[in-house]
Amino acid sequence: MTNRRLAALAAFAVFGSISGCGDPPPEQTAAPATPAKPSNAPKAAELSGQMVAAVSGGKSATAIGVHFALGAAPTVGKPLPVQIVFVPHQKYATVSAHFEGHEGLEVSLGTDFGPVSDVDAEKSLSHQLMLVPTQEGMFMVTVSVDSVADEGNVVRIFSIPVIVGPADTAPASPPK
Repeated sequence: MTNRRLAALAAFAVFGSISGCGDPPPEQTAAPATPAKPSNAPKAAELSGQMVAAVSGGKSATAIGVHFALGAAPTVGKPLPVQIVFVPHQKYATVSAHFEGHEGLEVSLGTDFGPVSDVDAEKSLSHQLMLVPTQEGMFMVTVSVDSVADEGNVVRIFSIPVIVGPADTAPASPPK
């Protein structure tokens, strides 16, 4: 693993540990004798084992989840397919999203999703995104999810981290 990748992983670890610093400690109470409620998490059939949750700003993921799976190892100059799944945790009149790549990571296909109307809770919505890494390093794709429900119009922000490796420089083997 390169020093740059190690530094990126260390940065993720530091930011992840810092993000909980302002939160109050969890309450220490005895577990109730009643059985736990069924999880509102999407069923395994809806999300592949390869999918991970996008990083949400605040508690956005409690209203709608954004999950993604990279189709290949991110490499400079190679198109990178990304499967996106939105999982609404409540009913929405409409859901739409916009994807924005930042320096070093272009969105070449799938910039916009929706709008989709009459969205049911826990019913996954799929979207295909195509990224083109233009340089090596750690980059983010920002996802703005716009939803309309009884409480009105709400825009939630999510981030998808992508660590891009160098372009393949191995010489092609001569044809035989």
